Parts: sequence; C-alpha cells; structure tokens
Amino acid sequence: MPPDHLLHVRDLLPDALACLRACRSAPADSWPQRWRAGYLARHPDVFRVLDRDGDWSDPADVTAAVAGLRDRVADLAARAEAVRDLLPAGVADAAGALGWSGEGGPVECVVLVGLHRANGWADDLGGRFALFLAVERLGPPDDDGLLVRHEVAHVVHDRRAGIRDWPPHGVANQLFAEGLATQVTAELDPGRPLEAYLWFGRPGHRPWLDECRRRWPEILGRMRADLDATDPYHHAAYFLMRDSPLRGDLPRRCGYLVGLAAVRRLRDRHGLPELAGWPLSRVRAEMATALADLPAPD
Repeated sequence: MPPDHLLHVRDLLPDALACLRACRSAPADSWPQRWRAGYLARHPDVFRVLDRDGDWSDPADVTAAVAGLRDRVADLAARAEAVRDLLPAGVADAAGALGWSGEGGPVECVVLVGLHRANGWADDLGGRFALFLAVERLGPPDDDGLLVRHEVAHVVHDRRAGIRDWPPHGVANQLFAEGLATQVTAELDPGRPLEAYLWFGRPGHRPWLDECRRRWPEILGRMRADLDATDPYHHAAYFLMRDSPLRGDLPRRCGYLVGLAAVRRLRDRHGLPELAGWPLSRVRAEMATALADLPAPD
C-alpha cells in the first residue's frame, strides 16, 4: 500500500449505477436527461473536462450506452472493485520507477462509467493531470494492471515535467510520453510479449506488431518528417484508433511502437527518473537523434 499522500480515489460509480438502475424501468427517451441530472450534474468539475465537445451528453450516444449498460450493474460494480484494488500498488510501482515521492499532490484517480470509448486515460483536472478509468471497458485484472501502471506513469510524468503544458497534439512529445509510460509497464511487469505492453494485454495484436516491423522504414521515415507537427491530424495518424486523412494505410497507433523503441534506446544511457524530468526542449532534441537510425524493437 502506498502512503496516503500518493493516491486519492474519486469513485463516481454509485451515481452512475443509480442512474442505470433508474433507466431499467424508464422509457428510453428519458435516459439522456436522467444521465445528465443523476450523473453528469453531480460531478461538474469532472464533466467540464470530459464533456468539452458534448460527447458525454449527446442524447443518441447516451441512449446507446445506457441500452448496453443498464443490465450490467452488478458486473460494473465488480469491475470497479477490482480496479480499485489495483490502484495502490499501481501508483506505488509507477512512483518508484519514476522517482516521485508525492510532490505536487497525490495521483487523483476518477473511477467512472463512460460511453464505451476508452478504458483509461490521463487528462487535466483542476490544473494537474488525473487518471480516469472507465469500468465498462476494463478487462481481466492482470491486463488492467498494465493499463493502470501506464496511465499512472503519465500522471507521475506530469508531476515531474509538467507535460500537460506540452503541445497536446505534438508528435515528438507524444512519442516520448507514450514510449516512457510503456517502458515503465514493461519494466514493472517483465516477461510478457511486446504487443501486450502496447495493447494492455488484449490478445490478437501480434499481426499488428508484425506489420509494423515489416513496414518499419516507411513508418520511421514518415515520423521523422512529421516530428515537429502539433496538429490533431498528424497526431491521430500515429496515436489514435479513429481514422485520419493523413494516416493512409499505416497501422493504427504505430506511434506507440516507435515511441517505445526510441525510449528504449535512450534508456540505455539514462534512468527512468532522469527521463521523466526532461523539459520539452530536451525531449524534442533527444527524439530527433533517437529516430535517426532507430531499429525496429525485438
């Protein structure tokens, strides 16, 4: 168990589950309003961050999500309990790996029900990064441990280097941040296949890894050319599952593999705590050097 000053959990499950229970016997056209009043409105600071574009309150999206979740209340509660049990060790492990002892306040973890879009992520909440875990997308505890450590590593990285102020769609800094978080998980939970660290244990991604390796010169050349890009379209091409007009037929999320390969090269000469403290100017320069003749990872 980590010291209390390293972790603070905000559990939104009681309100989310109460909303889903109420929707079981209510007409579908009332679900978006119930979702807003019984769930979103009870946590305004959280949903000001998450609902910037109206995604979390869109009536059609809410109706579709509630239809799939209202009969999963017991399952969601069990998944939330399981991931809460993972958090103390996950935070302590990532904090130790990156040399952080609690400066800047604890890792705040928001456990919630989402809209089937993502399982975990880090985002700015009240002026600093927080960890968000959407229980409806979580899987087996062994795999969720990878996810928790990865996302906690982002939060700790922010405490060390203020990465929330870096360009949100910057290719260079995203390569470094995702590579560092992935390397942390690999060092804390060694012995898994490479693709497990890049897809949080979810099976079926060996063909993806093989394609990335086969097309490595093409991928690396494009990323070197786009290293200074800071727009959402270049970012999406390398780091997101959704399509991008600039991606072409590159493997989705191939930037994660490139980032891991680059950080592993840097790791040969620098410890994880040192890497986590680098300012953006150092990150940009080091990534340009690392990508110059970077081999595909084994």
